[in-house]
Amino acid sequence: MIPDGTLRNRAVGPKIRLHSSMEKRDIMRHTAFLPIHMSEDQHLDDKKIQKIRADIEQFKSELKKAEADLSSTGPQVTAEMERYKAAAKAKRDAADSIRAKQAQAEKEWHDADRLYRQVEGTKGKELDSTKKRVEQLRSRIRDAEKARQNRIAEIEKEKLKLVEKAKKEKAKEMDRRKTEEVAKVEDQTKKEVGLKR
Repeated sequence: MIPDGTLRNRAVGPKIRLHSSMEKRDIMRHTAFLPIHMSEDQHLDDKKIQKIRADIEQFKSELKKAEADLSSTGPQVTAEMERYKAAAKAKRDAADSIRAKQAQAEKEWHDADRLYRQVEGTKGKELDSTKKRVEQLRSRIRDAEKARQNRIAEIEKEKLKLVEKAKKEKAKEMDRRKTEEVAKVEDQTKKEVGLKR
């Protein structure tokens, strides 16, 4: 039976547990200096001893291979880990930069939106007031134009009345003068007729 904590042969099937550096040194030291030779002759025929010795040799071979694999793959794994670490840092820095830019853009957007709403409120009121003023002025202009037309009509009507009055007065004056002329002619005629008599 193989003691607990030792490596098992992969060909047999059970899993292998790698020891720490201190455990490996203890195994090497104990297996190297065990006084097997003192009783080796007495136990060479023991099948369990033979199996254990074969396992030890197999374990030593696998240990060397595992140590070689560790020596070769360790730097590769470390280098690969460093590459992934650098890549992760670069991605994190890029993400931080994007978040910073996004935060700045959102701040600028909020500032612009706030200014827009302020201008919309102020200028909107000013625009409404100006529109009302425009409508008032247009209404006043229409009223003034209407009043001007009405006044022009009144003036023209008054002019017509004055012209008609002047015509009537002139006609009366002409009738008066005509009457006077007729009267003078009649008087003159009467005088001439009286003289002849």
